[in-house]
Amino acid sequence: MKNRFESETGQEQMDKPSKVIMHFFRHAEQERDPNKSNQAFELTNKGRGQAIEKGKTIGAQNLNQAVAFGSPRKRAQQTSAYAMAGKSLDTITGSESLEELKEKIDKDLKVGSKIGSDPRLDFYLDKNSAFGSQAYEAVFEKKNYLKFLVEKSDKLALETNDKLASTYSRQAGSVAKIVKKYTSVSNSWNKLVKKGTYEDKNLERFLGSHGGVVESFLLKVIEKIKGTEERNRLLSLMPNQFDYTEGMDISIANDGQSQIAHLSFKKVDPANPEKNFVFEEDIPAKIIDEIIQETGE
Repeated sequence: MKNRFESETGQEQMDKPSKVIMHFFRHAEQERDPNKSNQAFELTNKGRGQAIEKGKTIGAQNLNQAVAFGSPRKRAQQTSAYAMAGKSLDTITGSESLEELKEKIDKDLKVGSKIGSDPRLDFYLDKNSAFGSQAYEAVFEKKNYLKFLVEKSDKLALETNDKLASTYSRQAGSVAKIVKKYTSVSNSWNKLVKKGTYEDKNLERFLGSHGGVVESFLLKVIEKIKGTEERNRLLSLMPNQFDYTEGMDISIANDGQSQIAHLSFKKVDPANPEKNFVFEEDIPAKIIDEIIQETGE
């Protein structure tokens, strides 16, 4: 396995806190094959190109310390894998299926895989249910799915007694649980770094999801830190969902004494600067806990 990572050296590197870095994003363009289930849809040729382009900006700095996760749907895992390894492995061409990516990326592993699934990155919508019919209408006809999620979904799920549908609070809570998991991982990771087990202090995770899932968490955090007016400003710029491969980064810095979780999101429109939206904020642990509690689980 050829890895183009070059480790930092010197006192500057030694003084840095350890970091867990999570890249959350929507999958790239998917195929729509009537002979396959939605779970089995992979990326189109264009989608594979989009995922590789994503990797040019966020690809693993050290592939040995990176893992890609997606929802149980193939397209999400495929996007994550391309984004993680596309710039690190010169054997990746951009024509690979998910299985071929696993074969190339896992070639030198003795056990396990660097590509996995996490159901918390998935969504559930039954288009034949009272809730699902309105959600599908918001996605495909009204093109205001995020607005629907924020303003109607939690209440509608209660009114229709739908305990499974993907709502604003449930999806935000699912992502919050992943972030909380990695706050614990951060402590263990920092201990290993302090022992000198790893020269590189960064642990990276690439997390591919679907429209509405990651955005729900982002909007919840903005709502709690900046207020509903700022949340609604982003909604006005992004009423339906992320573009393909669009997403956010969360890093957890750990110096052995404390942790700082930081969320970074940028939506830039060079032709219309007034439509730019930048959110760079630390996330207090209590906000992560509040978002989880609001799922009611």
